[in-house]
Amino acid sequence: MTLGNRILELRARSGLSQEDFGELFGATRQTVSRWELDLAIPEVQKIVQMARTFGVTTDSILADGISTFDSAFKRFVCGVYRKKDVVAVETERVAIVYRDCGETLCAELYGGSQENKSLCGFAEMDLAPKKVKYAYYDESGGVISNFDAGDILGRKFDRRQLDKMQRVETFLVSRGKNPLPTVPEAGFRTCLTKWRTGTRAYCRDGMIFACVYVGGIEYAFHMEAKNHENIYASIVANEAFELGNCVGKQFFRLRNFGDNTGDFAVSFSWINDSMKRVSLPSGENGIDFSDQDEFRELNGGQEKLERIKRYGADRITVSNYGDEMDYFRDDPDMIERFE
Repeated sequence: MTLGNRILELRARSGLSQEDFGELFGATRQTVSRWELDLAIPEVQKIVQMARTFGVTTDSILADGISTFDSAFKRFVCGVYRKKDVVAVETERVAIVYRDCGETLCAELYGGSQENKSLCGFAEMDLAPKKVKYAYYDESGGVISNFDAGDILGRKFDRRQLDKMQRVETFLVSRGKNPLPTVPEAGFRTCLTKWRTGTRAYCRDGMIFACVYVGGIEYAFHMEAKNHENIYASIVANEAFELGNCVGKQFFRLRNFGDNTGDFAVSFSWINDSMKRVSLPSGENGIDFSDQDEFRELNGGQEKLERIKRYGADRITVSNYGDEMDYFRDDPDMIERFE
């Protein structure tokens, strides 16, 4: 078995396309193809990274006659972690960490691959003067910030902190090839759940955005520095129902919006509370194309029902505080889907 054969076997066992495999190791799809055809040899550091990523020895990749899988193949396990006033969600591609430090709220976004992630976005809100400081990389790799960020960005994600936290949820990135259902095939509730379960992320137009939706909880990080008006991070419980989304409690909210005096600018943290699933409405039939969101009292708090405004087989639009929120069956910004 050649080196190319063993790289092909590693990739096939992981269920990755050549493009996805290459992205893990900083290579193009064409380069991965050349590796597998023994037309090129990966750099030594890439082979070491492959061994660490897939839980095998470097010898098993390099040496002919040694089984590639001489140790148990391990997939990277994604999870949600909690400890006191910290919540972290980590996937193969991103990690978002939320901290409540008493007088300040902090959110950090890390990007990269599996165990090799670095800080690409940071925001901290001082609750007394309601003043936020932030820094993030834009699409060109430049730093956008409202303070001297120094060496904050680029810092490696220390996964050892997760060992000191309780993992409250475990999930895997899907390698399946089954297409997602359309609205006529499965209905609104199923589609709004399946289409959203995963990681949406992008960096463009001076904005950095990431949202991980799993287990009925949405973990979001959104920095857009235009006039310092849209600096946002949150943990929100919300689930689909037959006519749209039921948006429940926000467990964490860091928001800088305009002059910080509006309702949308309120920042708070309840991340010590248990993250209960949303209680869905029942007994409703038909479709409500209303522009208005509906609020209802539940267990001493309010939940918001985002109603469907219009839909197609591959797209659903719901109301969102008078604005619109679009969900797509094949969302181009969905970089991971979860099992």
